[in-house]
Amino acid sequence: MTAAAASDAAAPRSLLLLPVFAMLVGFGPLTIDLVLPFLPMLQADLRIPVATAQLVITGATFGFAAGQLIAGPLSDAVGRKWPLGVSAVLHIAASLIAATTADTAVLLTARVVQGAACTAAGVVVVAIVRDLYGGKRLVTMLANLAVIVSVFPILVPSVGAQLTKVIDWRGSFLAVALWGAVATAVALAVLPETLPPERRHRGGLLPSLRNSIGLLGRPRVLALSVASAAGWSIAFSYLATAPFLYTTVYSVNADGYGLLFLATSLVTIATGQAAGRVVVPRFGARRAMVLSSVVSAVGAAGIVALALAGTPPLLVVVAALTVALAGRSIGAPAVQYLSLQVPASEAGSVTAILGTVGFTAAGLVMPVMGAYAEVSLIPLGLFVLVAAAVQAGVVLLVRED
Repeated sequence: MTAAAASDAAAPRSLLLLPVFAMLVGFGPLTIDLVLPFLPMLQADLRIPVATAQLVITGATFGFAAGQLIAGPLSDAVGRKWPLGVSAVLHIAASLIAATTADTAVLLTARVVQGAACTAAGVVVVAIVRDLYGGKRLVTMLANLAVIVSVFPILVPSVGAQLTKVIDWRGSFLAVALWGAVATAVALAVLPETLPPERRHRGGLLPSLRNSIGLLGRPRVLALSVASAAGWSIAFSYLATAPFLYTTVYSVNADGYGLLFLATSLVTIATGQAAGRVVVPRFGARRAMVLSSVVSAVGAAGIVALALAGTPPLLVVVAALTVALAGRSIGAPAVQYLSLQVPASEAGSVTAILGTVGFTAAGLVMPVMGAYAEVSLIPLGLFVLVAAAVQAGVVLLVRED
């Protein structure tokens, strides 16, 4: 069956499947970010330094980055559904350990496993979308997924802030495990196996793994991985900065904190949808990446200018941060679309490569940006400006089929 035929056959199910995709795609951001508002509680309960408490986030982020190197090739070798079930079992086990241990080393190890185990959900969803859809519908579905992926990390901390009123940090791990179990059960019941044996990567897992690593030797994949890293670094720089900026510098309470994150999320939803439904189909993915870079650069310039002005009004700072994130939302579906112009047997591996590079970069950037959150916004603004320039440079290296 051709990609276009697959798209036509699957079209009536797209609205039904999107909520299932959303539950799976949200699994990773929930695992990493839901515990953010609980960190002070965790730190006090375990009597550990703040820097050690933040490793709870970093460990899950690096686990998420590394796990994709297995999940992607595995889905190309054995099909899309089997990795979902195995990863869910591992995630539940790691979550239970994290929720019950009093040993910091055990907790951090469990968090790495948590992060690695939830990667199959996101990787498999993108691969399934690549299997089912083609043409404009593929662009639209990727835009929907890009918005979900972008919004979850921004929105989840505000939800977590409200949950701190009713559960403790251990409960946050159990909540994530419950989400993953329900999402996976629904997905296994509803989603079809979209990669039949004849379309899988020949030879099984090991050849698929070798092929996945070899993909980085392709200039196109490497360039798009760099663009992915730039986009995710912008998003995670905001996540590292905003909680301290809002609560410490501007003394915003939990409800106000949630509203600010919600407002930013709504803007990123709107820009991501506009990119996927209008900009990419009408003007092309490469031009969407250029527009993404320009918008993020404008936001970055605003951040630097405001920082140089002293301590500007909170809403003005939020506006500049939101513009920078909106630029990232415009570019995300374009990068994903360009990366999936590969055979179905490589879709999971390419998605994994982009995710691994992107989240590794984000994990390295996050603690650095967080260290400046209460000092100055200038490093954040300059970093976003560099990331926007990097993405613009990638456009020169990537051809659109």
